[in-house]
Amino acid sequence: MQHAILLILLLTSYTSTAAIYQWTDEQGITHFSDDESKPESATKINVKLTPPSIGSLTQSRTPVASTAVPTTPDTPLPITISINSPVEQQTLRSNNGEIIVSAKLSHTLTYGLNIRLLIDGVIHSEQIDSQFTVHNIPIGTHKLQLQIINNLGKVIASSELITVYLHRFKAN
Repeated sequence: MQHAILLILLLTSYTSTAAIYQWTDEQGITHFSDDESKPESATKINVKLTPPSIGSLTQSRTPVASTAVPTTPDTPLPITISINSPVEQQTLRSNNGEIIVSAKLSHTLTYGLNIRLLIDGVIHSEQIDSQFTVHNIPIGTHKLQLQIINNLGKVIASSELITVYLHRFKAN
């Protein structure tokens, strides 16, 4: 606070005199300069300089309205997610219980969002990649769902719940 008062006092009390020189050349053009290298015909003009007022320093400028058409909407479109593969009612064959789940997003994930894979209603994993490779799933019927979650764990979007059947290869 003391520094601000000192600055205000210095600005409001400061005045100085600057030497400005004026002369007219052979073509009749009048020149003004503060440079010491002037012709001998130049006359000195005393100009009193004062600093700007505090009010002019603190006034904010109103931004000029832009006439450009925005390229993005003011409110972001909601993101959607769906399961690209496997498809509903698909039979998968894997002796080691592997399922590859691929997500389809309406647009790219923003910072802080993750994709969550649920298998039979239980959270399996969360990641930013749109493809999950899951191992050691037991044979049988399974329900798959994908969710987009924010950094607080809140579900932003969910895919439809699909059913897949995991079987083992049989040798005949």
